[in-house]
This record gives sequence, C-alpha cells and structure tokens, in this order.
Amino acid sequence: MFELFLRVQPDERNEDPHNRLSKKFPGARIALWCNDHTDILEIESDGLDSFQEMQKELIYYSKEYQSKIIAKTLCQDKFQMVVRTCICGVGQGTSVGSIVRANNFLQMPPPVFFGGWEYHRLVGFEDNDVRGLLKGLDKVGKTEVLHKGSAEGMTDDAFLLSLSSLFGNLTEKQMKALLAAIEGGYYEIPKRTTADELAGKLGTPRSTLEEHIRKAESKIVLAMAPYMMMYARVPESPFTSKTRAATDPVGTRFLKQLAVQTAAKTRNN
Repeated sequence: MFELFLRVQPDERNEDPHNRLSKKFPGARIALWCNDHTDILEIESDGLDSFQEMQKELIYYSKEYQSKIIAKTLCQDKFQMVVRTCICGVGQGTSVGSIVRANNFLQMPPPVFFGGWEYHRLVGFEDNDVRGLLKGLDKVGKTEVLHKGSAEGMTDDAFLLSLSSLFGNLTEKQMKALLAAIEGGYYEIPKRTTADELAGKLGTPRSTLEEHIRKAESKIVLAMAPYMMMYARVPESPFTSKTRAATDPVGTRFLKQLAVQTAAKTRNN
C-alpha cells in the first residue's frame, strides 16, 4: 500500500466550474467535500478585493448550480467562506475522479484547487496501477507527481481533525498570548524568552499573560485528548484508567472539564 500526491491542470475541454473558479482567482485556496449529490466548498481568499469578487462570481453559481453561501468569516487577514453547491458530474470532459476510480485508487478528501491546479492525495495498492493512472490523467491535462511513498497505519494518518475543533474555543487574547509565546521561543528547550519578557512585549501583567496561556493550553489539550487516546494504543481504555492523584477516571474528568468550559462559554455569550 502506498500514497501518491499529485496535481493536475485540466485542459479547457475537461475543466469543471471548480477549475474555472480556481483559474479566475489563482490566489484562493478551495477545498472540495463531495458526496456525489452535494458539494461543500471551503474557500480561503488571498485578500478582501478577491473575497468580494468571488462572492459576486458565486451569484452566478447560485443561479446555475443552486449554490448558496452558508458561512462567511473575516478575521484579520483571513477571508473565508463556505459554499454549498451541486456541481457533481457537471462538465462534458473527463474528470480526475473517474480516472482515479478506474485505476483502483482511493481518493483521500478533500481535493484542493489552487492556482488552476487540482491537488490530490491518493492511496494505491498495486504499483502496476500507477502507469494506468498517469496514462489516463494525461488525457485530462498536465499532471505532476509530487510524492510517492509507502503508507503504513493509514487509519491514523488519514484521520481528519479540523482546526476549528482545536482552536475554535480560544479567545482572541488567549490566541494572541499563545502565538506570542510560540514565536518568542517560550516553548523551546532552552527557552529563548521568559514570561516577564513576553508580558512586557504585549503590555500586560505577567499574571494575566500566564492565565491566558494556561487557559489556551488547557483548551487545546482537552480538544486533542480524544484523538490522542485513540492514537495511544494502550492495552486498556484510557477513559477508564485512573491516575494516583485523581479519584475519577480520565474520561470522567475530561467530560467534567468540557462541561465547565461549555457553561463558561454560555455565560459569556
């Protein structure tokens, strides 16, 4: 079993609306989630002007492909939107997906469109299938193999973990403090900066800075906990194991902490 990273630039006769959108807005990153009857596009624009122009472009999509912008986020220099549409099967040419399936490869979502290229991560099982795959993709357009390597433990490596699940509960102050600590070398060994120095740069008391960092660390670690527990491969369930200093199992304490965070978030809202 092996994984294959490649990118494809379909020629005009094999383009679909995703390709055309990527060519028109080459600085935008478009991730596609598709279940054969509905597409979800996660779009990150490279600037406000591009972001606004893409929204205008998607008005056409809304009429032609029943598209709808279901979420928009503008945060500092990031301009993101989520679009629901239905472009599956649209286009008269040959699609990358059809070639992938015909040659016994497994496509790992999401494919990403950037600068007019489609980026794909595939899992293959027979080396002989690579020749047929590349021969078929040559009929779609320009193809470049970026990486080929063995794939072991694919269940772990392919597990999808969203960034929002890790960082979505951090406040702006907690995120700022944690990023300053990372960039300043606070977590390096040996440390390149101290809490006092960080507090001075941010113009905040040391106790406040440390509180922001501790809360950020707690939220991130608790968000990672379920995935770490699945990855650990311990002989007994870590959710039922106990530490010497705790009377509750790890899972119970984890759920209690989540309840506390949820209650605090509700009060703040």
